[in-house]
Amino acid sequence: MKILKFGGTSVGDAANIRKTMAVVKGRVSQCPVLVFSAMGDTTDILHRMGEQAAEGRLEASLGTLAALKAYHRAIFEDLMPGNGEEAWAQCEHLFSEMEDVARGLAVLWDFSPAVQDRLLGLGELLCTAMLRHVFLQEGLPVAWMDARTFMVTDARHTQAEPDFDAMAARCKQILLPLVEQGRIPLTQGFIGRSAGGASTTLGRGGSDLTASLLGAALGAEEIEIWTDVDGIMTADPSLVPEARNIPAMSFQEAAELAFFGARVLHPKTLAPAVDRGIPVRVLNTARPEARGTLILARVSPNGGPVKSIAYKEGMTVVTLVSARMFKAQGFLRRLFEVLEHRRIAPDLVATSEVSVALAVSPGPGLSEAVEDLRGLGAVSVRSSQALVAVVGEKLKETPGIVGQVFQDLRDVGVTMVSQGGSDIALSFAVAEEDLSRVVSRLHRRFFEKELDHGQ
Repeated sequence: MKILKFGGTSVGDAANIRKTMAVVKGRVSQCPVLVFSAMGDTTDILHRMGEQAAEGRLEASLGTLAALKAYHRAIFEDLMPGNGEEAWAQCEHLFSEMEDVARGLAVLWDFSPAVQDRLLGLGELLCTAMLRHVFLQEGLPVAWMDARTFMVTDARHTQAEPDFDAMAARCKQILLPLVEQGRIPLTQGFIGRSAGGASTTLGRGGSDLTASLLGAALGAEEIEIWTDVDGIMTADPSLVPEARNIPAMSFQEAAELAFFGARVLHPKTLAPAVDRGIPVRVLNTARPEARGTLILARVSPNGGPVKSIAYKEGMTVVTLVSARMFKAQGFLRRLFEVLEHRRIAPDLVATSEVSVALAVSPGPGLSEAVEDLRGLGAVSVRSSQALVAVVGEKLKETPGIVGQVFQDLRDVGVTMVSQGGSDIALSFAVAEEDLSRVVSRLHRRFFEKELDHGQ
């Protein structure tokens, strides 16, 4: 059995959906289970529609909905010309539900997390409702399943946590018999249902997490993540056109890259697969012949010390300096109590005898936390920062790696450095305006010079 997850770009238009169907047809003998995101930018559009309605701009909201409906209808008619009216009925029902939510928001003016989950989750249901008819028309024996029947979560809306044991039990009851009958379960990522019956979502990137959880629950042979790039790259191609594919990497390397902003995988995705040793393969729907990237528990060490360079924009670096911190017991505990109280989780921490630097994502509670921290010492705040992470299993056994990383960055202001938290990642913060040249220089040093030498 294989779990195949397709992202929004893989179903963003009729041409890509045909490519997706070709991939599925090639996997029929491998007992696939299909997981789909919403089409294209549907989730963002639904969120904008909800915000417009909650602001009292109902006509604008309904206009956004009409454009979304036209987009889906055009794709549907391209794929099922002349014989899709009856099949479209389920889609009409979902659009009616979206309109009902919009009208309710226009009255209540409250786009609460619970309502967000109800509205945004309709995008995945809409996509799979369409695909069910398209796939059946192509002779694929799919069985549409509402993921909320098996994805049991807590009630934390917009960031729900799955209950793996309950979910696994339901998967074995609901999905496994379909696979054993030769059917192809077709379901949604991202959505779930709390024990109390409320619709929930797993947060952005939740479709990847759904696929990984299904793989773990059903004991899959492999999990395939189909997206719009040729696997995981040595750097972001939008910053480094010379970036190249990484054929294989370890779970730990991939997890570090995901955490530090690599766009291909969601940070939570790998955990269920890692726990059960299930390989994850990242592939390109537009180029299914490309080798992609295979993520394994362990990979044979080869090549240079660096596997890839990731980054995370939009960060803020908060530095606390206090003479009271020197040899003082409990100081760090008080600092992290402040962060916990304000619900702030730092992405990176660096400490010295009298100072602590924190890289955090700006958001609710940060300004209050900064004021709280002033009670412990002098606080400085740098906004518009970016985290850069140099990742590779061989970093831990490469003498002088820190010097190599910073050798070409003498003219760049580095605001914090951290390596102790992970022996396979060296991370640091720079101003966002320096990000492009920093990543390009690092890529040149660790990957392109190697090619020059080989030539």
